[in-house]
Amino acid sequence: MFYIIPDISDISKTIELTTKYNLGWEYNDFTLPDVYDKQDSIDAIIDFYLKIDRDRSMDTMHGAFLGLDITATDTVIRERSRNLIEQSVSIANRLGIKGVVFHTGLVGGLRLKYYIDAWVNNACTFYTRLCSEYPDVTIYIENSFEQEPDALIQLMERMVSVKNFKICFDYAHAILTKTPIEIWCEKLAPYIGHMHLNDNDLVDDLHLAPGKGKIDFDEWKRLMEKYHIDTSVLIELKGYEEEKQALEFLL
Repeated sequence: MFYIIPDISDISKTIELTTKYNLGWEYNDFTLPDVYDKQDSIDAIIDFYLKIDRDRSMDTMHGAFLGLDITATDTVIRERSRNLIEQSVSIANRLGIKGVVFHTGLVGGLRLKYYIDAWVNNACTFYTRLCSEYPDVTIYIENSFEQEPDALIQLMERMVSVKNFKICFDYAHAILTKTPIEIWCEKLAPYIGHMHLNDNDLVDDLHLAPGKGKIDFDEWKRLMEKYHIDTSVLIELKGYEEEKQALEFLL
């Protein structure tokens, strides 16, 4: 099932595509940290979506990111990061959707053992508690700037018994790394519960519509089939025309 990002400023266009292609939604209205300083704005956005007559139970949202570090040694940064993530999960719960996506927060390329171990230990403790507090919301952890899947695999092995914690696999992020894309698919396949998809020039994370860059989407389909990755896929673009082009290309 494909998903798109609803455009709150022109929701009729989102509904048009959703009806035509039977799409899910991934809400991107709660990604920036400063949104969380305005409770009235949060309530207004939630109320707007709750008034739309549609089944939201399979929808997702992207949680807070940019500058977040739940394992920071600086207590102010750490607590602010954790509070924002908890607020994101609370919003997902209020919307009645299936899950919320978070970035790892890892510094890409930094492979020091003590750094990775500290992240795995802290992330495991934090997300295990959060998943227990919100059993009806699945938390998806997204690969972002890390160059290999090792840290994610360590975390997932530690949290294998937590049923509402999975990976959101960003295919376009992974294809930009030094690790072959097939290795990413092979290693993460057992843990993937959601996916982000767009195109790029194989150099930068450009968020192009599929078919507008250099990613081989025939290979994407082959790898999805080979490793039995059958999950919801967000076409991570903004704007009606880009989303429409992507859907026509992929379907």
